[in-house]
Amino acid sequence: VRILAILGNSEGIDIQEDRKILEQLPGTEIVFLVQPRRFELDKYLWDKQGWDILFFAGHGTSGLECNTGKIYLNQTESLTITQLRNALKTAISRGLQLAIFNCCDGLGLAKELLSLNIGQTIVMREPVPDVVAQSFLKQFLEAFAAGESLYIAMRQARERLQGLESEYPCASWIP
Repeated sequence: VRILAILGNSEGIDIQEDRKILEQLPGTEIVFLVQPRRFELDKYLWDKQGWDILFFAGHGTSGLECNTGKIYLNQTESLTITQLRNALKTAISRGLQLAIFNCCDGLGLAKELLSLNIGQTIVMREPVPDVVAQSFLKQFLEAFAAGESLYIAMRQARERLQGLESEYPCASWIP
């Protein structure tokens, strides 16, 4: 399994835990792009070998009505899915099946990705505390890597977030 992992702007959040979780996955080849520039990300999305999973951790937002979304690559650059459209279409044609955006407010990203016909997308519906995002990622990847279907792994990871709801109300509804 080839994973392109983008660790974007992390001001005020801890995305190093996301990296540790990914690094523990067995049977994977992971390329980490840490606060990349736009041209760097674009170059990697065009990789001839292709990717199975695109992962993003960092800051994200959705526009009004959740029609568009934006990810923050670094301190100065942000991107919409439309700005990555050609590179993403190529990555999808070369095998990209799953996009995971472990960032706040990703519904706009998901809506834009739908038009590209990617297999599956996982986003957070609203602002998400680090602990919730990291716990979800860990539980999801453990179940998925153990052979559970995407849907079962997703459901189990969401259900396990219920244990955090005394501190983070409605945590299980964010992914």
